[in-house]
Amino acid sequence: MRRRCGSLTALRAACFYGFLGLPGIAQTQPTPPEDPLFEPMLKKPADFDAAAQYAVSTAKAGDLEASIGALERLLFFNPQLARVRFEIGALYFRLGSFEMARGYFETAQNSADATDELKQRAQEYILVIDQKLQPDQWAGFLQTGFRYQTNATFGPNQQSLLGATRPINSQFLPRSDGNWFGFFNLNYAHDFGTQNGDLFEASLSAYDAQQFTATAVDTGALDFRAGPRFGLPLESLSGVSIKPYAALSGATLADAAYVGSFGGGVTARFTLAGVAFDPYVEVRRANYRNSTLYPFASELDGRLIEVGLPAWGQITSGIRWQARFAYSGDDCAVPWYSYDRYAFDFWLPLSIPSLWRGPSWTLTPSFGVAPWLYRQPDPVADPFKTERDVEWRVGLGLDVPIEGRFGIGLQVQYRTLISNIPGNTVKDFSTTIGPTISF
Repeated sequence: MRRRCGSLTALRAACFYGFLGLPGIAQTQPTPPEDPLFEPMLKKPADFDAAAQYAVSTAKAGDLEASIGALERLLFFNPQLARVRFEIGALYFRLGSFEMARGYFETAQNSADATDELKQRAQEYILVIDQKLQPDQWAGFLQTGFRYQTNATFGPNQQSLLGATRPINSQFLPRSDGNWFGFFNLNYAHDFGTQNGDLFEASLSAYDAQQFTATAVDTGALDFRAGPRFGLPLESLSGVSIKPYAALSGATLADAAYVGSFGGGVTARFTLAGVAFDPYVEVRRANYRNSTLYPFASELDGRLIEVGLPAWGQITSGIRWQARFAYSGDDCAVPWYSYDRYAFDFWLPLSIPSLWRGPSWTLTPSFGVAPWLYRQPDPVADPFKTERDVEWRVGLGLDVPIEGRFGIGLQVQYRTLISNIPGNTVKDFSTTIGPTISF
């Protein structure tokens, strides 16, 4: 079933790049000495506005040490600035100097002008620092809730679901439906205590969705990956590390075993010009299992290659960006099911004031596009035309902290796949809501 093969690829991407938080940005190249904000700050060291503007400018450029120096200069003239102490702690946190960061967060909490919100945010940082200073670190995320879709089967106007029953099965025609879903992710890291920051990392992700009526697309997935991460001391780049890993995953469809895959890859991490990069290459062997509802699924057996370049950075205070370029190449047992997929996704997390007393909310508009280029004509759909699809996605997410590690997640998304085979064009609008827990 070609569509479901693509859906599982998208699910795996969602598990590892949508739900998981992206790491903070480390130090990069220093700001050039011709920074126009440097001279005014130097002439008037007690000028709060000049020092603050220079601190923001240097932090945005990636020179975190210069930004720290500017803010510490403000503390020399006024040691009771809780907000400044908090920002210095955040900068040390981004540098990986967790003990220094903890000291500034604690003094920020004890400052006379510290607001309740600032105290809470500082305490959240301190809890994270306590975890990071342990040799064995655990972190996780859990969400459950309900989703409504206008096209839950992602079905086209006519039957083109390959790997499903033939002839047309009404269970795969477009239909609206809701489901209960659950997502769980657990990350483990062991710090070997070396100077380069060598680690052993492992992650486990699980997903399950049970439809109310369209049970033919009930979906479950489990993915495990693990490997060592080696720090590389390079002067030209900051925070460089490389990680080879092994990966194992499986999925069910309509409550029956559907696909299992195994393989591995390698990923690197570094920061350049204020932008953090995490490129990866992964190769897996996928084996599909036939079932009563999907008797031709094994025709999708083959090798999947994925190459990606996730990146993220800070625009201004409260505004971040995240992006990912990716290529997927699937060599299936039946050649006309094989494809090349090129994808670009972009997220823009925005911190917005809470509608009630508490931490800021995060509003995240998103956009994605992915051409699907199949390699041979499908003799069933059109023996003289090779399928070319373009998938478009646009969405809006909202993360609402409630208390401590608990919150509410909401998302709306429109997704369409436009095909040169008219019967294969599909569209879907979905709404998702549910509680979240981070730990």
